Amino acid sequence: MKYFTGFLCNAKRWAWLWVCFSFWGTRAQAQNTAHQLMEQLRARYQQIEALQASFVQLLQTPYAEQPDTLQGRIWLQGDRYRIETPQQTIVTDGRTTWVYLHDTRQVLINDYIPDETAFSLNEFLLHYRKRYEVSGGETVQRADATYYRLHLQPLRPDAPFQEVVLWVRAQDLLVTRVEVRDVNDTRMTFVLSDLVVNPTLSADMFTFHPPDGVEVVDLRQ
Repeated sequence: MKYFTGFLCNAKRWAWLWVCFSFWGTRAQAQNTAHQLMEQLRARYQQIEALQASFVQLLQTPYAEQPDTLQGRIWLQGDRYRIETPQQTIVTDGRTTWVYLHDTRQVLINDYIPDETAFSLNEFLLHYRKRYEVSGGETVQRADATYYRLHLQPLRPDAPFQEVVLWVRAQDLLVTRVEVRDVNDTRMTFVLSDLVVNPTLSADMFTFHPPDGVEVVDLRQ
């Protein structure tokens, strides 16, 4: 299955969506329009081959006065990804995962294990209908750009994420902001910028070669 997509929509269709988001008359109409947009978003990301972006992650727990902030770069292609931050580099080719801790100069190697409690944008968009329903949406203006903001709620009360909000940039139908709240009332905001769809990626982007002098800890059984 492809990771992301290019999705084309003619001007008349987008004009119709703009009218619906701006002048919804009833709750039923709002939910129907939001559901249609969510399906278009799912179709778009289903066809994109790869994506790269800068990101800022804000993590706010109920017990902390200020959120933890993490910044870095991310490259995605199918089940493979590379995340680089000042503290660590995380790489997986879909079979093996490498975590390089910069301060301690240590590399942890393990088998790749999908984490159901982690938020994966690709997995969420492609399979959201199994676990979530679209509860509403609206059009918002921010920094001289138009966004569609979609609200989703879990189908099960014990779902890992109790609330999901997607900010979708109207000009290209790309998600630029994700807000989630988990069962512990921890809130995470993930902001993407400098988005590049289908970048040219080197052959070794999703493998990691430990630098000389680095301690390697292999956790595979």
